[in-house]
Amino acid sequence: MINPSKDAELQLLQATDPEAREVLLRIQNQRERLDGRRLAREQALALRRDAGGAPQHNPMAYGTLVERLINFGREHPVVCAGLVGAGLLLGPRKLIRMATIAMPIVMKLRRNH
Repeated sequence: MINPSKDAELQLLQATDPEAREVLLRIQNQRERLDGRRLAREQALALRRDAGGAPQHNPMAYGTLVERLINFGREHPVVCAGLVGAGLLLGPRKLIRMATIAMPIVMKLRRNH
């Protein structure tokens, strides 16, 4: 079965000037790279789910830090809103000062854990 969008892209590539053709080829390569990344990520997530055996009861127990933060935000929206509000009240200087105090403590705890 022929993909009509691929045929249209091929005709567009043949009808354009060389500079536009280069741009279109770069866009096509970038789309292919992004699709490959998406597929690889989906496979990795499927493998992670399958390797776990029993289903995880705690969604915060796995995933990258960003995924865990997003899950936390979805499960606890009131806490996140409170933290954002407190950050706005404190201001950037105090937040940076507090972070410089808290980060060494957090790093020690991560090393010991």
